[in-house]
Amino acid sequence: MKKLMVLGLSALVASTLMAKEIKIGVLQPLTGPIASFGQKTLDGINLIHSKYSTLPNGDKIKLVVVDNQFDKIQTVNGYKRLVSDNKVAAVEGPLASSMSLAIKRFADSTKTPTVTQIATNPRVTMGTKYVSRTCFTDPFQGKVAATYALKHGLNNAVVVFDMKQDYSVGLAKAFEKAYKKGGGKILKLLFINTGDKDFNAQVAQIKRLHPKFVYTPIYAPEEGLFLRQLRAAGVKAPVMGGDGIADPGLLKKLAGSAANGVMYTDHFDPAKAPTPLSAKFIKEFKAKYNREPSAFAATGADAYLVIYNAAKECDTPANKTLSSLKQCMANAIRHTKHLEAVTGYLTIDPKTGTPIDKPAVIEKIVNGKTEFVELVKP
Repeated sequence: MKKLMVLGLSALVASTLMAKEIKIGVLQPLTGPIASFGQKTLDGINLIHSKYSTLPNGDKIKLVVVDNQFDKIQTVNGYKRLVSDNKVAAVEGPLASSMSLAIKRFADSTKTPTVTQIATNPRVTMGTKYVSRTCFTDPFQGKVAATYALKHGLNNAVVVFDMKQDYSVGLAKAFEKAYKKGGGKILKLLFINTGDKDFNAQVAQIKRLHPKFVYTPIYAPEEGLFLRQLRAAGVKAPVMGGDGIADPGLLKKLAGSAANGVMYTDHFDPAKAPTPLSAKFIKEFKAKYNREPSAFAATGADAYLVIYNAAKECDTPANKTLSSLKQCMANAIRHTKHLEAVTGYLTIDPKTGTPIDKPAVIEKIVNGKTEFVELVKP
């Protein structure tokens, strides 16, 4: 009996010694103007990682988290540090389009598979085999907003966008194209800059134009202050933004009651779990964080699952080196097929790096919380 116990213990020790650690970088804005977005994303990543941190052969996945502060220089430096110093096999993030575009050439030059959760600008994954995403893109998101407005008779609009953000510029163009094609009239394109706090000049022009609809593809910190000033000036036109304002708590804090009724396009609604895994994730997220998961948490979990699935497929004796593992994972990510995830079943187009037929939801803010409006399929 003792001999059997010793043999069993020896086998366990040998197995443990043979198991290796695979590092996955997580690059998120944990401080700065959209820190709440980054933290919510990280919450989703941490929860799903706690469930899927060991590969079938016993190898462990370790997360290496870096704060990019929603700054391009910090994003590039953080990405380089993850790849060169930490020797990660893949990177999850960055979260925003401008940040993802900033690291694109480094992903290519280092052949590092990179999955952004919510960078919706089409250029993020164009012309590269190494950067993919788990979300829809702005042409679809802009079309959803335009179609909704026109369907409800809101056939003239003012668009307010942020000149400093690729996400904002791209989404404004996508909305404008779809809106005009559908018969809508753009009364004025007005621009702001990240960090602005005084929007009285833009609000004065909107008030003079009397639009039926105001489209604001900007981020939540600017949106909140803009809404407060817009409603204070007496403008009552419906306002819709993109997923960049999907932070009802922050909007309520900045805009107060002016945030009520504002709509936005988003990636996920926790009241509409699309898969069994999603339902389980929502339940466990509520238990751990005492709140419902946002789209940031959901897409954060999705990107991790895509990377985990690739690591599971590629962590074989054939991929002995880190470079061969990375190459295999990059290819596996681009060929993800019908993967059960939190926002739905993911199939990534190998040519574009973007999920195929990913739907969107339209949400409305009511007293600092979200209210489901409708689901829109491509």
